[in-house]
Amino acid sequence: MLFAPSILTLGSFRYLKLSAVLMLASISTYIWHTPAIAPHGGTWLGYTLGTAGAALIVWLMLFGLRKRDYRSRLGSVRGWLSAHVYLGAALVVIGTLHTGFEFGWNVHTAAYVLMLAVVASGIWGVVLYFRNPALMSGLLEGRTLEQHAEVLREIDAQSRRLAADLDAAVQALVERSAQAPLVGRLGGRLRGHVMACPTRRAVARLEPLAGSQGRAVRELYALQFQRLAQLGKMRGFLRLKAWTDVWLLFHVPLSFALLAALLAHIVAVFFYW
Repeated sequence: MLFAPSILTLGSFRYLKLSAVLMLASISTYIWHTPAIAPHGGTWLGYTLGTAGAALIVWLMLFGLRKRDYRSRLGSVRGWLSAHVYLGAALVVIGTLHTGFEFGWNVHTAAYVLMLAVVASGIWGVVLYFRNPALMSGLLEGRTLEQHAEVLREIDAQSRRLAADLDAAVQALVERSAQAPLVGRLGGRLRGHVMACPTRRAVARLEPLAGSQGRAVRELYALQFQRLAQLGKMRGFLRLKAWTDVWLLFHVPLSFALLAALLAHIVAVFFYW
């Protein structure tokens, strides 16, 4: 193969097929099952589906340990991630059938809602996994963030040399531009721009002067324009990284909340129901 398979196509869709088998088996058995009362989690099928769902939740949580254990021989991390995606989707079907479509204001429904939230955040993570790395790599053009920062420092040094022979107002403009923050607060980082950016202001102020004044001003304007473009690439990269970090802030805590709710659900069923 010319290209390595993605996590979704790994092993000729091995885990998609496994997930489909689990879902079809669960749905078929649920349709075939005709209990004396309405289907619910307390029937033999309900217990079976509940056990399978609980086992899946625990196994899915183990992915966090596997991806940090670089010496493990229990399959590749890509394989675990592929299974994590597809079996997480199967969990929605198994968990829903386990409930028998009975919901209420209780710990059981809370566990179900948390499960849906974790899977939904996982889908968001898959979108980020496929979309962001390519965009981030394109923004950095094969260089590191530090190498891009070095380009900014070179632009600032050249701008200061040019501004040294110009009036104080232009020098102050260049100095404020050099001190422009790469990112602002969290909101600005997620948007990918800084409000009232000094470099953007410098470009706006120098643009009308570049056509009417000397060569030094034209070169200074070109440098500041280049600086603004450079900041745009770096801020775009950090914006995508920030969204990935935000995803982790949701997915990981939600997963542990689901595990806690699952334990509460099991205790309630076996000791208080």
